[in-house]
Amino acid sequence: MVNIRHLIDDVKCFETVRDLRWPQGVTCPHCGAARITKQGHDTTQPARLRYRCQACQKLFDDLTGTILAGHHQPLRVWIPCLYFMGLNLSNEQIGRELDLNPDDPQTMTTKLRKGIVERKPV
Repeated sequence: MVNIRHLIDDVKCFETVRDLRWPQGVTCPHCGAARITKQGHDTTQPARLRYRCQACQKLFDDLTGTILAGHHQPLRVWIPCLYFMGLNLSNEQIGRELDLNPDDPQTMTTKLRKGIVERKPV
């Protein structure tokens, strides 16, 4: 069986997040300004870029203010989790496919469902 996690590249995941989140270019999640400077990479996830807003001077990264921020699972695990949710796999099946600790799929799918509901257009 193919391990789907090995098919997903960190760099491509973060590029996709940036393209979807900021199609017109990076803007500050705190104040909305577009005057941004790059501040290097995250030390634990090199594909994750850091920025500083020139208007409010706050630091942020690709995931700041998203449901994916602050979790120990890398983005390359969240993406197939979402895919498997779309296939209607159970949390137990998702955990097996992604080789996760038993509690992780429940936490992840709950966060993803909550985020999808909050972003659902009216």
